[in-house]
Amino acid sequence: MKIFPAIDIKEGKCTQLIGGKFGTERFLIDPFRVAEKFQQGGAERIHIIDLDAAKGIGNNLEVIKEIIKKIRVETEIGGGIRSIERAYELINAGAEKIIVGTKALQDPEFLVDLARKVGKEKIIVALDFKNKKVAIKGWEEVTDLDPIETGKNLQNYCDAFLVTCIEKEGRMEGVDYEYLKNLENLLDTFNSFWRNWLFKRYRKIKRNWNLCCCY
Repeated sequence: MKIFPAIDIKEGKCTQLIGGKFGTERFLIDPFRVAEKFQQGGAERIHIIDLDAAKGIGNNLEVIKEIIKKIRVETEIGGGIRSIERAYELINAGAEKIIVGTKALQDPEFLVDLARKVGKEKIIVALDFKNKKVAIKGWEEVTDLDPIETGKNLQNYCDAFLVTCIEKEGRMEGVDYEYLKNLENLLDTFNSFWRNWLFKRYRKIKRNWNLCCCY
């Protein structure tokens, strides 16, 4: 199992959303200092999400590019990647992986095209869910999509899935372990990234060596 520290960015600042709800955010120290601390702490990769871009109200692209430039560890970048051009821009800036959600879920052909052009090994698909249904557009719109069935349909076009229990986001309450384990067992894609993981759960999930936890 690998553990990747996470940075969510809103208005240029590190941000923590409670329960995935905009308006509950807590603004923390600047993302450059956080990224440097994670690097100093031995992180192999840093997970970075652009919350403004995810919601469609701007972006933190230049901040993210500067973080990639300043640190020496891998990054995976998500939030508002809804065009081939933006995907290329982040990969060319040095991102090891890109995370796509809304566009890939609404338009699977986009994901097929993206995989063909940048390589499926560069792609993580977000299957963030609320009440067992996939949520999109910065978690503000809950669809009728089932995460497991959706994952089965998309797994040939990505390297991994990012799975967030949105209700648990920012609460430090752990995850819906049984549901996530069921989802992992039913998907062939060998990497699943779980967010909102609590350290006291380590003994329970450390056996699952194909998991990467973002915290």
